[in-house]
Amino acid sequence: MTSSMVGGVVDDDIDIILKLPDALIDHILSFLPTEDVVRTCILSKRWKLIWYSVPTLSFEFEKIKYVKRQDLETFYDYVSNYMENRKKGMDLVDDSSITSFKFNMPSYYGYRKIWLLDKLLSFVVENKVKEIYLFLGGEAHAFYYCLPTILNDARYLTILELSGVKLDSSHSFSFPLLKTLSLLNVKQSNTKDDNVVFKFLLCCPSLEKLRIINYSLSCMDDRLRLQSLSLKFLELNYIDIKYELEVEAINLESLVIIYHSSERINFSSCKKIRNLSLTNYAECYQPSLEDLISSIPLLENFTLINQSSSADCLRISSQHLKSFTYNGLSFLSVSIYVEIESAPRLEYFCYEDIFEFSISMESSNLINGKIVSREMHFDNDIKCFTNMLYYFLVKLNCSWNVVTVHVSSYEGLLLLEDLKIKNYPFLNWKHLRVITDYHYERESVLKDDLMRIWPSLETLSINERIIF
Repeated sequence: MTSSMVGGVVDDDIDIILKLPDALIDHILSFLPTEDVVRTCILSKRWKLIWYSVPTLSFEFEKIKYVKRQDLETFYDYVSNYMENRKKGMDLVDDSSITSFKFNMPSYYGYRKIWLLDKLLSFVVENKVKEIYLFLGGEAHAFYYCLPTILNDARYLTILELSGVKLDSSHSFSFPLLKTLSLLNVKQSNTKDDNVVFKFLLCCPSLEKLRIINYSLSCMDDRLRLQSLSLKFLELNYIDIKYELEVEAINLESLVIIYHSSERINFSSCKKIRNLSLTNYAECYQPSLEDLISSIPLLENFTLINQSSSADCLRISSQHLKSFTYNGLSFLSVSIYVEIESAPRLEYFCYEDIFEFSISMESSNLINGKIVSREMHFDNDIKCFTNMLYYFLVKLNCSWNVVTVHVSSYEGLLLLEDLKIKNYPFLNWKHLRVITDYHYERESVLKDDLMRIWPSLETLSINERIIF
């Protein structure tokens, strides 16, 4: 309430929203679910038609507030009525184009209204839609929606994300402008065509980002090829392909592998990879982890997640490596020893796990480091934790620039004092960032404790707040 309010009416100078141009209001409303966008029509005469020009459509069954979970017909009717009214209102606004379409509902309901999905896609394609997000679950034994041929006309698409759909190899799609493609729980309609997903890629000459998640395929040939001249980012997430997968993407820059059960993945033609992230990369995989790293000459950023090895040591050598991140993810991680033999350009090291991990690393550069400790595993054995932390840090023969330490408890941070008392030079940190979940009544108490442990500090921040 302000002095400018008279009789419950807010002065125009106070109501900033009324002064915003329609284009800016459309942009703001584009971040809301379509249900909420439509409700704005009751605000004023000016807002009565604004929802017709909002360029995004978003229908999510689980988020429709007034629809009960079992009341599917109400949801279908709402979507159908919206589409019909949007069509009627297209002549009432200057720009009624649709840039983004999102439809999200459990796939086991989809079979009842295939015609509705077809009409929705036809409507947005006719309006030159650029982004389509179609999530139909893809649960076990669920209905899989087969992409209609109307998508042949979606020549303006730049982003296509699909879940719980079938790809029909008899359809010849063409997406000349498509930049991003995500396929989650996708099936092929013809079980005899073992290459439908990768054939689908051939219709995307401009594709730069590809994510394939939860995909199983029994290849009829000994080798399956994934080919693209434009691809820059590739994620293979829980992929089960028999025999060998050969990736022919000479301009690939980023590769993410999250568990795969292929006999072999061949990246020999991908010489431009700079970013590599591996999760659960088993020893039995081909190529081996060491061979894969050595085959990427331009590797700059390497992330290793939940990795275990029975080998004596995992050796890493890369002349262009700038950052290395290791994340154990779970307390079940098996101990592993990593030796960075040669990385003259290394600038950043991040470690997150309990300290059943050993690394040997030397660098002449100033290293920015981040250490996330899970010391709660050693609540009953403080000495054990301190010793493990010491042996972990002492092998990092580096000169540190900015060090970020993330600990869960106050006691975990103060355990470092035992190491500092022994005056080990590797703990003479000058720039420290502390992130902790522990709540301090007075920040000054933590500051004093940290300064007592590290009197050499020149800068200090606590939970992203700069102290000095």
